[in-house]
Amino acid sequence: MSTHALLPDLIGNTVTPDTARYAAILGLSPSRGARSPQLWNAAFAAMGADARMLPMDVAPDRLEAVVAALRDDPRFIGGAVAMPHKQAILPFLDRVEPEAAAIGAVNALYRDGAALVGANTDGAGALARIEELMDGRLGSARVLLIGTGGAGCAVAAFLAGRVAALALCNRTAARAQALAATLEGAVRVVPWPPTTADLAQTDVLVNGSAVGFRDGPPGTPLGPDAAALLAAMPADALVYDVIYQPEETELLAAARARGLRTANGLGMNLDQAVIAFAKACPGAPDRATLRRIMAEAG
Repeated sequence: MSTHALLPDLIGNTVTPDTARYAAILGLSPSRGARSPQLWNAAFAAMGADARMLPMDVAPDRLEAVVAALRDDPRFIGGAVAMPHKQAILPFLDRVEPEAAAIGAVNALYRDGAALVGANTDGAGALARIEELMDGRLGSARVLLIGTGGAGCAVAAFLAGRVAALALCNRTAARAQALAATLEGAVRVVPWPPTTADLAQTDVLVNGSAVGFRDGPPGTPLGPDAAALLAAMPADALVYDVIYQPEETELLAAARARGLRTANGLGMNLDQAVIAFAKACPGAPDRATLRRIMAEAG
């Protein structure tokens, strides 16, 4: 029996790859509402392609076997990687793009012949959205990023050198310090939880952690004193959360109650999907067309 024939037994939900080609999003529970299949499938339909993206619920101890099964199936063209597999998947791939290797996390896959290649489009998508929200003022902004896991590392890599100052904050300080050492520009590490003094010097607060995610830890990444910390921020500050499930996290709700500008990860998710789709599907429409197709679908 071929490796890919074992795929249905390796994933936690029921899917049937019944098209000429297929993509997949690998995560703990993408079958419970991940947005990528909706976006990718709209693009496939617009292209008239006999292809489909499938959500695949993958337990951590089965990730290596799932990747092997997908590699063995020539119909698999690539796809997306969601939490908590963005870092764990690295050793199971044949090659990783330099940016993803530097970030230490993968959120996109594509096939290169018999090889599976990992890429990271999270940071590019987040940067585009934050730049839009800051309306030309990002270069002079002081940014505090909480969480230096897969998504946080990606966002930090794209913000570093593009903002006036970048502060990293992580429950495990050593991880934040290791990331800071790899980044360009004015980067510093602040202890978790941050203080009111830290927030008073923050124009853009970014949650790059899983705290507040539907299937992640509850609460806010600021800890129990979130309201007081948010109150210390400048009145025109932006609070940006990479999470989009739920659409309003506890952090965003608290920031909105304070009167701050807020945004979730939907825009980032759209742009990272556009970039990832183009990598996996040679001959795809240009990015502006893909963005329009996916925006209408989402």
